[in-house]
Amino acid sequence: MTDAEWAGLEPFLTFQRRTGRKPADLRATWDAIFWIACTRLPWHKLPAHLGKPDSVQRALRRAARGGVVGRLLLAVSDHPRGGGLVSLRWRICRAARRVARIAPLVQTLLADRLGLADALPCAPRHLPMPHLSESISACVPLLRVLDRLPGLIPLLRTLHRMMEGNLRAWRCRA
Repeated sequence: MTDAEWAGLEPFLTFQRRTGRKPADLRATWDAIFWIACTRLPWHKLPAHLGKPDSVQRALRRAARGGVVGRLLLAVSDHPRGGGLVSLRWRICRAARRVARIAPLVQTLLADRLGLADALPCAPRHLPMPHLSESISACVPLLRVLDRLPGLIPLLRTLHRMMEGNLRAWRCRA
């Protein structure tokens, strides 16, 4: 990571609340996070000069659960409130994808809404659709009246499966 890229990334990381010890070198930790995210190798293959794999993995998990990765996704997007980290876009998306299973689902849905396909762990059609489920829930009284229509129940089952998404498909994307 260049000095200019680090200067743009650092403000997003400095106010991060932490439990435990801070990394000795925050820049080296994020260099290691980006290295492992971009190479797609397992954590134990992290070179020794980049740090301990457990420490780097823990830092990324904390950033994901603390909302830092979500803010970084917003910063690299074309959204008007974006922070202009365009040069780090692919690396941040790869890191977000690396922790998609443990990060809040809101972060994955945010990446989908921002159009960051590189940050998604699967095809968008496999993601949950929370707004669809809210719309269907609002129509339940009407559906009780219409339950006598043939073919309505299979249609509702199909809609229900669509709004849940397909978490098993998350493993299929490299």
